[in-house]
Amino acid sequence: MPSYQILIDSQKTNNSKVSVTLLQALLSVLIEGSKGAIRLRAEGRSAVRGAPPEWIKTATQFSMELQENRLHIESPTLYDTVPELFQPNDGFPELISERTSLDYLIDSLTSALTNERLDPLYDKALLEVFLGFRHVMNQGAEKIHFVNGHDLEITQESVVNFKERLADIPSPCPVKVVGKMDTIRSYDQTFRLITARSERVVKGIAKHFAPKEVQALLNQTVLVSGMAHFSSDGKTLRVEAKDISIAQEGEEISWGDLPIPYFDNSPDKYQESQESIDEDTHDNISGNQW
Repeated sequence: MPSYQILIDSQKTNNSKVSVTLLQALLSVLIEGSKGAIRLRAEGRSAVRGAPPEWIKTATQFSMELQENRLHIESPTLYDTVPELFQPNDGFPELISERTSLDYLIDSLTSALTNERLDPLYDKALLEVFLGFRHVMNQGAEKIHFVNGHDLEITQESVVNFKERLADIPSPCPVKVVGKMDTIRSYDQTFRLITARSERVVKGIAKHFAPKEVQALLNQTVLVSGMAHFSSDGKTLRVEAKDISIAQEGEEISWGDLPIPYFDNSPDKYQESQESIDEDTHDNISGNQW
């Protein structure tokens, strides 16, 4: 079973003891952050109202041991805990079975701290979870160090960085997208749309539709109307569908490309977003990601 070590550097002279409140704050971020990180990969959103799916709860069950100021955590792989996710016909191709939920949490933390312009690994809700590290610092921690080769450190400056990333994320906005309904996952009504003009992948969620209604649109060119959510550099995380219909002639001309956000506070960000989309190859139809 994969194991992880987290070193807790304290402000106190006696660095061999960790307060219960500090440990509670840290575990809260680790657990909720792990849930959000894997859900973001699977659904394009890290949180939604209501209880998370049962598989997420199962995948984030850790065992731990505290030795002085070093936290030892064992986390089972996704395949060990939820093998049903990796069924060939209705699985989660964006998740890797040999990895753990903690691996995805560390990826998201690293992405937020380095501001790498790769596949979106965090959203607004997940960044708000990361801001929970301020409670860890308020309880006396100076640094949280993920060892085992990850070499990831969380400090008070990291919390400032999370706030900056949060401010960079544009607000959701209503959009229309025309494309081919490529795949539909029956488990959560998540679908994969290939845009009509640029042949880029858009992940969507059709939770308000009957499964048979959505399945009937598979391999059809459709018009999806809904609310788009974006990453800090303007990439589309998901479209929450309000309406899906067969596309009419000519609609692909107006709506056949990826949605682009409007950045309220920085007109230049709009141009940067377009350039990021144009340069990005991760969401191209030739890729394996949703």
